[in-house]
Amino acid sequence: EGQYLNISMASQNGGIYFNIMEPGEKYVAIYNGSINGNQFEGKTAKSGDYRIRVYLMKGAQNTTANYRLEMIVD
Repeated sequence: EGQYLNISMASQNGGIYFNIMEPGEKYVAIYNGSINGNQFEGKTAKSGDYRIRVYLMKGAQNTTANYRLEMIVD
């Protein structure tokens, strides 16, 4: 709880995004890259393991995507 997160993703494929899930959460994201962009900066609200879900949007599902995901936790 209270740790600083900086998460960013870069790809040539414009249909790839990431979501951030709080500890214990399976479906509801606290950050949605397809809405907010592929750059998150903020502090964690809960203790535990956060998950990052990388996905292709519906129109890009039949494509492939190389990507770079960078995470800084302080």
